[in-house]
Amino acid sequence: MKTLLRLPSARVNWTGVVVIVLTLVGPHALAEDRGAQIFQNQCASCHGNEGIALKTPILHGQEPAYIVRSLMAFKHGGRIDQIMMSMNSIALGLTEEDIRSVARYLAGQDPCEIDIKIDYGREGFREEFSAGREKYAASNCGHCHESFHHFAPRIMGQKAPYLKLALSQFQAGVRVAPMMPRMLQSWTEEDFQNVVTYISGMRLMRACDSDY
Repeated sequence: MKTLLRLPSARVNWTGVVVIVLTLVGPHALAEDRGAQIFQNQCASCHGNEGIALKTPILHGQEPAYIVRSLMAFKHGGRIDQIMMSMNSIALGLTEEDIRSVARYLAGQDPCEIDIKIDYGREGFREEFSAGREKYAASNCGHCHESFHHFAPRIMGQKAPYLKLALSQFQAGVRVAPMMPRMLQSWTEEDFQNVVTYISGMRLMRACDSDY
């Protein structure tokens, strides 16, 4: 008679499995989940499609270092926005790890998910866009805003009303940044309009679906 070899029954060490899974998933994925939760609870009502406000910026796809710096400034009173007064209280309730988690989450999001319609066919759009592109290049805006400096925000495809507000605040000295007030000092209203049309119009270059 043949004797069957019995192997000892395997007992699964679920604690070890969990540790392995968490290691494979990694802290960044967990942080993004936490960041997504914070964004939906605290930020989406203004910065997402649920209740998108024209004078609040698109944060999807933004530089994580810029998000961290901005939220830390709001948290510690280094930046006070009269339009977005709630930012200081919201940031105050976030830990530094919360802020980093939100930044990682937003950096991985597609800005095209934010529904914005731009009238590319309106009278004067092409002329403003062309003049804005020239002014943008002459002012060397891309040196900081096209990912050469991680602490400067990505602005291509940003909402026009927010861009107008931010630029006017920089020019008036209400909002502070090292280079901005000096650069904008000589800009005219026409320059502002042209550059805003160019930057916001570059949404097309993101391959976003837009009505035009």
